[in-house]
Amino acid sequence: MLDKNPSSLLSLPVELLHHIFDHLDVQTILLALSSVCTQLRSVVCTYERYVLDLRSISKNDFYHICYFIRPINVISLILSDNEDTPGQSKLFLSIFDIRQFIRLRSLALFLNDDDNLDTILNHAINCSLNSLVIERPCTQTHRNTTLNALSSIMTKCSLRTLTCTIDLLSADKFKWPLQCTVEHIIIDRCMRKQFCLILDNLPNLRTIIIHNFNLDINHECNYTPTPHLQLTSLTMKQVFLSMDKLESFFYCTPSLVHLRLEGSADNNLFDGSRWEKLIRTKLPLLNHFEFCFRSQNSRIIKLSTVEFRTPFWLEERRWPVNFIYDTSMEELLVCSIPDFLEELEYQFCGPTIVSTTMHNSTITMAHVS
Repeated sequence: MLDKNPSSLLSLPVELLHHIFDHLDVQTILLALSSVCTQLRSVVCTYERYVLDLRSISKNDFYHICYFIRPINVISLILSDNEDTPGQSKLFLSIFDIRQFIRLRSLALFLNDDDNLDTILNHAINCSLNSLVIERPCTQTHRNTTLNALSSIMTKCSLRTLTCTIDLLSADKFKWPLQCTVEHIIIDRCMRKQFCLILDNLPNLRTIIIHNFNLDINHECNYTPTPHLQLTSLTMKQVFLSMDKLESFFYCTPSLVHLRLEGSADNNLFDGSRWEKLIRTKLPLLNHFEFCFRSQNSRIIKLSTVEFRTPFWLEERRWPVNFIYDTSMEELLVCSIPDFLEELEYQFCGPTIVSTTMHNSTITMAHVS
């Protein structure tokens, strides 16, 4: 709650106040702080690092923010045409000339209107973006203008992080830039061949996060992947995991230092000794391995608890593993991800740790053996 007497705030240097603003949302800064007093309003007016996040914002607040904000002071812009804010991009572009936002460093577009998307992307070509997010309905086809704008933005030496659906990057008419400095990418609905295509064309890529990854290689028998040494971190979520396919897949990524896997799994994924062999032979640099495997085969519990208690897991790598039974879903989870365990503890009443390899565990769920 804001103090009605702003003297304590105003005694601080302007630079320190601006640093505090870095941790506040745009509504708090423009609609709350600026109305306290004239002096604080002047401090707000000189702030130059606004993160303009317009997702899930009321139309009343939208109009007020658009009235007060100065485009030159915005370094991050997030626009959304989702069900909470339909038609937002069209309304935004009717109020502002996008070319006024000359200091953008981060841009996130959750749009379903091709014209508005192209308008904003064509301006972004002239900005020094370090982060770009494009999310649109997967059923839509992509215009050449959209693909060309994305390719041009990716040639910028400032761009480091890209988030988009794989169909943008794998479109037949998409032209990969000859030089690209993108280091981190987040994609959705990706197949193995498309994954390798990304690595082939992004030589500086270090990190990939994939949602809904399809490891099926049955239809890619004519494609021979090559090892890509640049990738050091890989996260795969919402995926069906097969040990046979993973063993083949990791041939592409021998330099991984960090690996995170989340999804349903075949029985072989619960074989700790097989994982040990895979890591020693194909992922020799791996030192951070986070995973959560789901299965409805409760008979593998006893086998798994033994397999993950070997010196490799407990002493050499020090990767503790928990065996959790989710009674509500009737699923077994073999999990090493600390934040996931915390989510289970507070989000559900059903999951129960039936076994753990951790010493001095602080997890408070019942029935720890």
